[in-house]
Amino acid sequence: MSENFSIQLLFEAFWWDIKSVFTEELIFRGALLYILIKKLGSKISISISAVAFGIYHWFTFGVLGNPLAMLMVFLGTGLMGYAWALAFYKTKSIMLAFGLHLGWNFTYNTVFSKGPLGDIIYISQGGNELTGWLSFLNFSMGMLIVPTIVLIYVSYFTKNTNPI
Repeated sequence: MSENFSIQLLFEAFWWDIKSVFTEELIFRGALLYILIKKLGSKISISISAVAFGIYHWFTFGVLGNPLAMLMVFLGTGLMGYAWALAFYKTKSIMLAFGLHLGWNFTYNTVFSKGPLGDIIYISQGGNELTGWLSFLNFSMGMLIVPTIVLIYVSYFTKNTNPI
């Protein structure tokens, strides 16, 4: 547990997560995806939104210029962005995408202290930073499994109000 943990810090971190998710959802699903669907149709628009979301996270994660990190961030956030764009399209609402996004960010940033907020609840101890392809395999086990599960959920268990 983090020595800094407090209920106030937890609420401040949750509020930060809400604001960041709200902003990203309005940009990538609320504006970009909505406009693209009207102009290009759903399939290509969902993909464009996911690619834009993945590239955007190169900057927020600070990995620009590190090809392996860029690939890992792009795959993880792009796949998750695809699932959230599909959720937006299938439900005709931003709410499912917002809820899934908030759940992920709160868990990642706040519970496991992996985001830009520093140590909130749990902190990792010990170990060595992985580099090279070993890092990619470790990443694949975490950052690709969760987005894949979310994509499966959205694809098969979310009511489709828009046939694709």
